[in-house]
Amino acid sequence: MKLNSFLKECSEKEVFKMLSIYIVSSWVLIQVLAVTWQPLALPERSVTVLIIALLLGFPFYIFYIWKSRIAPSEAEEVLSEKGLKKYSKFKRMYFTSLAVICILVVVAVSLIANNAFGKQLSLATVAATDKIGILNFGNNTGSDEYEVVSKMTADWITHGITQHQLGQVVSPEIVNDYISIIKASEQKVDNQSVLKNYFKPGKVITGNFFLNGPKLIFQSSIMDGNIDETLISFPPVECNAETPLDCIEALKQLILGYFSTSGAKNLSLQESPPKYAAYQALLDAKSNFSNPERYIALLNEAIAEDSNYFEPKVLRVGYYYNKGEFQRADSLLQNIVPNSRDNRRQINLLNHYEALLSGNNKKIYATVVNEYNFAPFDLQTNASTLVVAHQYVNRPQDVDTLFTRIDMQTMEVSGCTFCQHRYYIKALAALERKDYRDVMEIMPPLLVEVPELYLKRPLIAAYVRSGRFEDLDAFLKKEAIRSTDDELWAMQLFAGREALLTDASEKASQYFQKVLDAAATDENRRMQIDALYFSEAYTEMLALLKKELSNNPNDPTLTVMEAVGLHKTNRSSEAIKRIEALDTWRTTYQYGSIDYALAQYHAAIGNRVEALQHLLKSIADGNTYTPQSFQNDPHFKTYHTLPEFKKIMTYWH
Repeated sequence: MKLNSFLKECSEKEVFKMLSIYIVSSWVLIQVLAVTWQPLALPERSVTVLIIALLLGFPFYIFYIWKSRIAPSEAEEVLSEKGLKKYSKFKRMYFTSLAVICILVVVAVSLIANNAFGKQLSLATVAATDKIGILNFGNNTGSDEYEVVSKMTADWITHGITQHQLGQVVSPEIVNDYISIIKASEQKVDNQSVLKNYFKPGKVITGNFFLNGPKLIFQSSIMDGNIDETLISFPPVECNAETPLDCIEALKQLILGYFSTSGAKNLSLQESPPKYAAYQALLDAKSNFSNPERYIALLNEAIAEDSNYFEPKVLRVGYYYNKGEFQRADSLLQNIVPNSRDNRRQINLLNHYEALLSGNNKKIYATVVNEYNFAPFDLQTNASTLVVAHQYVNRPQDVDTLFTRIDMQTMEVSGCTFCQHRYYIKALAALERKDYRDVMEIMPPLLVEVPELYLKRPLIAAYVRSGRFEDLDAFLKKEAIRSTDDELWAMQLFAGREALLTDASEKASQYFQKVLDAAATDENRRMQIDALYFSEAYTEMLALLKKELSNNPNDPTLTVMEAVGLHKTNRSSEAIKRIEALDTWRTTYQYGSIDYALAQYHAAIGNRVEALQHLLKSIADGNTYTPQSFQNDPHFKTYHTLPEFKKIMTYWH
C-alpha cells in the first residue's frame, strides 16, 4: 500500500481525529500543570514527569484506536478475498508506523530524562576539582545586627584562600551575582543548587554562629562538592561579641590549615584584620558605587577608622584613576604599603595600578591576568580582562578563550552590565579577526534586549566591512524611528568613518551628509565638525570649529583638525604654528595623546615617516587600541600593510 493511500484510509477511519484529541488534551494538561504545580505543592519536576508519561502513553493510545475503532470494521472486510488483501496491507502499514513511533518516543523520553535528571544523578561521580565553594554563614543570633558578620566571614576566608593560592574560590557574592541574572526559565534556584550544578566545586565551606551570653560562637565544617558528606568539622571558635573579627581570623587559620598540606608552606598570616567599623564602612561604600560622592566619602571613612585597611585604599586609587585625576591617584598609590610582604594579591593590585598610571600596557595585562586567576568566575574581573586583552595589548585572539570561561546561556543580559561589556569586546575582537558573520549573529539579539548606542557600533562596522550596505541602511532606517537624533547622527557619523576605511567613499559621503543636513546645535556641532573634516570640506569646517575651540582651546584632536584645515586651504604657516603649540602641551599622564594627534596631522598632509614615528611613540606611552584609533582610524588606512605599522600593532606582545 502506498503512503498516500494509507493516510487517506486513516483519515476515513478517523484515526487523525482521535490522535488530535490526545495531543490537544495533553497540551492542555501540560499548560495547566506548569501554572499550578507550585500552588499545589507538587515537586519541581512534575511537568517533566507528566510529559514523559504522556509520551509513553501515546503508542498505547494508538494501539487502543486499532482495537476499538479499526479492528471491528476490518474483521467484516475479511469475508471477501478483496477485503482480506486490503486488511493485510493496511494492518502491516499501521503497525509499522506504530513501531516507528515507539522508537521515537523511547529516544525522546531518554533525552528528556537525561536532561532533567542526569545532572543530579551524575553528581556523585563528578571528579574533584580545585574549586572551593563558600556558602554564607548562618546568623543564628536572632539579631539583624549580626547579618554583616556573615558576609565578613565569607570575605575573610576567601581572602586567605586566594592569598595563598590554595584553590579557585567561588564566593557567596559570585553565586548571588549569578542567581540575580539567571533567566526565569531556570525556576527555583538557590545558593546551594547554583553552587553545585553550575560551578561544581570540589569542596564547600559551610558554617553558622550564635550568641552564648557575651560570647559569639562560630561553628564550621568542610563538605564535599555535593554538600551531602562532611569531610571535617572544626572545633567551635569563640570570642567577645563586640569583636567578631577575632573569631573570623581564628576560623580562617583553621580552614587554611586544612587546605594546606602538612609542612608544604608557612601559613603564618602577617596582616591583621580590619576594625569592625571600618569593614562596615567599606560594605556601605560598595553598595553606593553608583553614587560617587557617597562612595568616596565612605571609603575615606573606612580608612579613617583603620589606617591599615588595604582594600579601601586601593579602591580609592581606582576611583580617582577612573575620574581622570591621575596625579592624585598616583600620590595615593605611593602611600599604600601591603599588609605583608608575601601577600601576592595585594602586591599584584598595587603593581596593576602602578602599570596603569605609568602606561605600561604589557604589565597591565600581566597583572590583570593574575587577578583573573584569583577570581576567574567574577564577571567584573572577566570583563576587565577582556578589555585589557583587546584594547591595551591588541590580542583579539585571546578574547574568545576568556569569554567562554563563563557560560552565558543562562544569563539575563539586560540586567547585567558586565555581561553586556563582555559581548561588546567579543564583537570588537571578531571584527579584528574579520569574522563579521559572528558579529551579525550575536549583536542583533543583544540589541533587542539592550539597545545601547555603543553596542550598535560593532554591528554597523560588520555591515560596512562585509559590504552589506543594504542591511546597514535598513538597520539605520529602523534606528531613525526608535533612537534619539543625537544617537542617529552618531551612528551615521560612525558608518561614514567605517566606509572610509573600506574605500567606499561615495557611501561615506552619503552618511556624512545626513549628519550635516541636520540643523546645527550645541549638541551636534562636534559631530558636524567631524563630518565636514572627513568630507574634506575644510573651509566650512574651520568656520564651525571656531566656537568649539573657544570652549575647548587645549583639545589635541580639535587643534589637529584646525591645523589640517589650514594646511589644506593654503595657510601652511598658520598650521605649523598650531602644531608647534600642540607639541608644547606635553605633560605627565597623557598616555600618548599628543603624539597620536601629531601622527594624524602628518598622515593627513602626507608625511608618512613622521606619522609612523609619532604613532610608535604614542603606543609606547600607553595609548590604547580603540574602535576609532590606530587600525580603525581613516587617517592610517593606507598604512595597514606596512611593517612599521604592524610593529606598532604588536608593540606590547
